[in-house]
Amino acid sequence: MVNKVLQFIEEKKMLLPEDRVIVGVSGGADSVCLLHILLHVQKTVPVTFIVVHIEHGIRGEESLADARFVEELAKVHGLEFCKFSYDVLEEAKKAGLGTEEMARTLRYKAFEEALTQFRCNKIAVAHNKNDNAETLLLNLFRGSGLKGLGGIMPVRDNVIRPLLCVERSEIEAFLEERDIEYRMDKTNLEDDYTRNKIRLNVLPYIQENVNKQAVSHIDGASKMIYEAWEYLEAETDKVYKECVRTTGREIRIEISRLLDVSDILKKNIIRKCIGNAAKGLKDITNNHVESILGLFSQQTGREIHLPYGVKARKSYGEIIIGTAQITENLIENAISVKVPGVCQFGGFQFEFSLEKREKNQIIPEKIYTKWFDYDKIGDSLRLRTRETGDYFAVNSGGDTKKLKSYFIDEKIEREKRDSIPVLSDNHHIIWIVGYRISEAYKVDENTKQLLKVQVNGG
Repeated sequence: MVNKVLQFIEEKKMLLPEDRVIVGVSGGADSVCLLHILLHVQKTVPVTFIVVHIEHGIRGEESLADARFVEELAKVHGLEFCKFSYDVLEEAKKAGLGTEEMARTLRYKAFEEALTQFRCNKIAVAHNKNDNAETLLLNLFRGSGLKGLGGIMPVRDNVIRPLLCVERSEIEAFLEERDIEYRMDKTNLEDDYTRNKIRLNVLPYIQENVNKQAVSHIDGASKMIYEAWEYLEAETDKVYKECVRTTGREIRIEISRLLDVSDILKKNIIRKCIGNAAKGLKDITNNHVESILGLFSQQTGREIHLPYGVKARKSYGEIIIGTAQITENLIENAISVKVPGVCQFGGFQFEFSLEKREKNQIIPEKIYTKWFDYDKIGDSLRLRTRETGDYFAVNSGGDTKKLKSYFIDEKIEREKRDSIPVLSDNHHIIWIVGYRISEAYKVDENTKQLLKVQVNGG
């Protein structure tokens, strides 16, 4: 198994000499196996590993014992260790999110902070083939499109998943053969969560009664689906640029340019137009897409109404899709910020104040109170919702990421994205409220003046 994973790491170019990697270790079988495999890598490739553990504050003493176990594991192998502790249940309640979603958000928040703290460039996590199969089934049952059925990627931005080439049974055999200890999270044996229901009930049933190789086959199918999705997206984008134009609040499809295009590309283009108009595709079904496709052959003036105020109508040689009301609301949904000052936005109260940075002052980690280097902020401080072109800095080196890509990667539902407040400096997002801040405005040793932003319920 070691050689199998090492070959996978090399094939996907996951690790390079001099990489500094955050390794997420919960103490469970998967992450402990990951750490031991990476220690094999270290024998031949000069790579630095930092062990990061997130203590969720859910299982009391058992959770604290997991943290001690991981800390000792890191110590035995001479690795730096860092622990982050959160009250996930409380944070989930504050943010109005599910426990699983909040735990994931905080987990990657911790990883990002550790990246900066330890000057690392990559994050290694322990997803395996079983996780990928569970994800595909979960997304299938939720009615996901091709992208969601494509499963988990081996490499996404700076996150690597070296164990995605092996099944959980292989991981457990690896640990048992070497008599390697690991911790057991009892919540993984409870079917309170949807993923656990699939893990404990659905997949075992399929393996026992349908096909023993089901996990491997589902994993393989996800890879083929993702490749198909990538190809279709690329082809859709090409045709979209040729036949679609945006004028003000309306998206116009030139019918003549689509006559010789395959139906699947026509539908993808229509779906993309609806998504761009409505800022999401929730509740948009294939029937809606088919109804707009039917307008191509109907008389001028025919109109179709879709969810979220979307309208599609046949014009002279065009299909026009628009949501004037939604667009108008988005344009008006922004206010300038005065510092110091208090304002209301998006159902919340925002309080802005200035503080002098004290020597060796420790900046607290809070979700709804943040401190920024005020001198780095320009003259266009605004509270608003997202806009085209928004981005933020992901590290101290100045690398940036589009806000749209962040929302996609964090799996934030489309219907939520337009209601999430952002604090911005032009198109540079200073803070995605409730989520993360831009590294460009982060407090450092040179900071003299602090901008404190506190969010309270509206």
